[in-house]
Amino acid sequence: MKARSFKKWLAPMIGLFLVFSLSSAQAQGTSGKDLIKRLNCHACHAQAGQGGNLGPGWDGMGQRLSPEAIRRQIVSPQKGMPNFAHLSPEELQAVVDCLSGMK
Repeated sequence: MKARSFKKWLAPMIGLFLVFSLSSAQAQGTSGKDLIKRLNCHACHAQAGQGGNLGPGWDGMGQRLSPEAIRRQIVSPQKGMPNFAHLSPEELQAVVDCLSGMK
């Protein structure tokens, strides 16, 4: 294959790869709600009267804490909460967005 035709072929292939990669990540349930369920966060945190009471409730979370404060608590928790620093940046952002939206 000549270099010129290879370049014409390569650009669309990279685009397709990116589209399928993003679609795959979304299909694997990386929404904040899905992650919160998978991580069993409701064992300690309640929302709308459902869940545990070891940690603070999430009702109005987005009004009480900034997204950065929520992120810090997830990655470097205080008061006995487990550390979730193992989350990928995308997963962490999805959880932060979900919790920040609870107003």
